[in-house]
Amino acid sequence: YSLTIIFIIIFVNIKIYCKMFTMLDIKVEIKSYIVREGTSLTKVMNALNKKKLITTTYSNIANKINTETITFNEAQYIFDHLGYKITIERK
Repeated sequence: YSLTIIFIIIFVNIKIYCKMFTMLDIKVEIKSYIVREGTSLTKVMNALNKKKLITTTYSNIANKINTETITFNEAQYIFDHLGYKITIERK
């Protein structure tokens, strides 16, 4: 029992430590938040195209996400649609 708690504490601390020193991987973040919200990139893009916030195709935005060339505005619109906001904090 106590070994499990120690392992969890060490694991959490390592995860926090690693997260502090790694840059945000936009591809992983966008995909994980889409899955977390139980939707798909196709559905998100359809909604954003209907609102005329992003006027591009699914394949174009998927390519931008995979090659990490998505613009900040495009990422903001996707996260906003999912109910999140991007914040930038001083170190």
